[in-house]
Amino acid sequence: MIRKFERKDLKEILGIEKKSFPKTPYDELIFLQYAERHPDSFLLYLEESSDKILGYIIFQPDGHIISIAVNLMHRRRGIGTRLMKEVLKASYGNALVEVRKSNTIAQKFYKKLGFIQLGSIPWFYEDEDAIVMIYDRRK
Repeated sequence: MIRKFERKDLKEILGIEKKSFPKTPYDELIFLQYAERHPDSFLLYLEESSDKILGYIIFQPDGHIISIAVNLMHRRRGIGTRLMKEVLKASYGNALVEVRKSNTIAQKFYKKLGFIQLGSIPWFYEDEDAIVMIYDRRK
């Protein structure tokens, strides 16, 4: 089940964030700011039987993906793909994402969905370059 973020979800989201991005996790304030600015673009994937949050995605209405993460225990089950399909639907097939150069797993995930590498941004992250990928609607 996919639904919009609610403030009561913050603690679970922070737990997923810290485990998914141990080097540079977003803090509480960043999540609340995105929820306020783009409430329709902060989506959660919940386990139907328990309402436990298994993943989330934050994106801008133009399809710029800010963050996506899936609970470590529930990866490789299609949750990230389902969340990405919601972005593509909401943004009319437009999507762009920056990925750490070293994060080859994420790059493969995006390529599988039809993203192609557009370029790179030096030192986008404090310690590393970002690979910029866009969704190729021709696929």
